[in-house]
Amino acid sequence: MNVSETWSMPADHPALPGHFPGQPIVPGVVLLAEAVRLARARLGLAEGALSWQRVKFLAPVRPEQRVQFELEGDANRFTFTITDADGQPIARGQARHEPLA
Repeated sequence: MNVSETWSMPADHPALPGHFPGQPIVPGVVLLAEAVRLARARLGLAEGALSWQRVKFLAPVRPEQRVQFELEGDANRFTFTITDADGQPIARGQARHEPLA
């Protein structure tokens, strides 16, 4: 299954202060958390731990900047790509659900 969603981080988000004063950027972990939220909501990704693979951050994301998340996957794994308004890549990677033993 494929899903696509536009997203932006509010300028007053609590993760931004200190994440480069005067030149704030969205932390990579916030982008990954948004990818997981989207995968769980739209792909049915199972709850629990994830194993991240081949994650690359290619460009910074600024507060209020609109980005496009593209996900493909299912309840066990997904790939993601994040692009800017011009279609330029920002981040990409894969995640796999790690069932509890």
